[in-house]
Amino acid sequence: MIEFVEQGNKKNLILFIHGFGGGESTWENEGNSFPKLLAADEEIKKNYDIAVYTYFTKLLNLYQKAQGFGTLLKRLFTTSHGKLVKNISIEEIGDLLRTEVRFHLQNYDNIIVIAHSMGGLVTKSAIIKDIEEQQNSKIKLFVSLAVPHLGAEGATFGKLISSNLQIENLAPLNTFIHQINDAWQKTNLRPVTKYFYGLYDDIVTKTSAVPIDKEKSDAIPVDEDHTSITKPVNTKNTTFIAVKKVILDFENSDSGMSDYSLQTLQNEDEYNDEIFVLKLLSANIHKTSINSSKESFLNAEYIRKKFSSTSDQKRLAELYQKIRHIYQDSYSKYVHDGITNSGLLLTDVHEKIVAEDKKFLEIFIPFINAIHKKGMLHQLANRENENVWWVKDGSMENLLSLIDREEK
Repeated sequence: MIEFVEQGNKKNLILFIHGFGGGESTWENEGNSFPKLLAADEEIKKNYDIAVYTYFTKLLNLYQKAQGFGTLLKRLFTTSHGKLVKNISIEEIGDLLRTEVRFHLQNYDNIIVIAHSMGGLVTKSAIIKDIEEQQNSKIKLFVSLAVPHLGAEGATFGKLISSNLQIENLAPLNTFIHQINDAWQKTNLRPVTKYFYGLYDDIVTKTSAVPIDKEKSDAIPVDEDHTSITKPVNTKNTTFIAVKKVILDFENSDSGMSDYSLQTLQNEDEYNDEIFVLKLLSANIHKTSINSSKESFLNAEYIRKKFSSTSDQKRLAELYQKIRHIYQDSYSKYVHDGITNSGLLLTDVHEKIVAEDKKFLEIFIPFINAIHKKGMLHQLANRENENVWWVKDGSMENLLSLIDREEK
């Protein structure tokens, strides 16, 4: 299933996954291959191992009337290898991929998948299963090469001539396509995804290759068709250059590829003039709790600056909303004396954030943990237009009056 092109015990892996009817030949061109080109690149090979995931896939039960669709099908359904005796569904291939990742690739912290055509659906199926089973997926970046996210019209023709689970799964109106897209769009735990599509691809059109949930910057057109998009002849090829840049940009900016250590306060007077600290002081919160809140705020600010892409900002916005919801629940109890004082209110909110870190507050940005999320609570409190207070009559007017009295 897994064949290595470059293996040097690195913590990151680039994994190629072919599509229907494909195999290692999917990536080959004039004696070279996409995986080998990446493995030879100096910037890539210092941080990544390279491997290819292969599975059995073959067009079966062909009849004479297939002749009329020969040209179309050749482009969608190419070579195969005889590893297994029958085709299985895309979902089952995704399950096999999860098994390989779990047992064969367990030493890797991060996996970048470059998937072509049906291989992209295999990848999505595996990721969705991880999310549904509340497992942290090792797949941190998904490079989608002409993947039929909304189905492939060629599969509709294929159904007329072949009884094949994989062809059925590829059909535009297939239940599998609908279910996996629905799950993909509803979760904020999916990895960063870049959607490549060929301008000359009449098998998987742009409409199918670039789903509606993507950001504009995530859609990348290239001067290729459905087959050539996987076969850069050399490192000057646009697809190769673009895929390499996507990987390096991901690694260097807002991905799960770097080890961000927790930040610590340089001195206890940091942030003394910030609104969130003044709110805590006005509620007579203990100094120890205030210093802990400052440090959480520092780490949340660090994360906010690091994760600045549009897709991550959308995920963070959802997370802020959930943290606000947790605070509002506790504050309602406080107002009705279910919580007796401000210190206990702060503790209650912090404890709920820790308890919900891996459930309600789960987010697909690996470094964001409970400390960052507690800091995000105080980021909200630091905004003048946010009603995050630790006293029952909290308002900016009352806070400013208190500050004036203290200064006098």
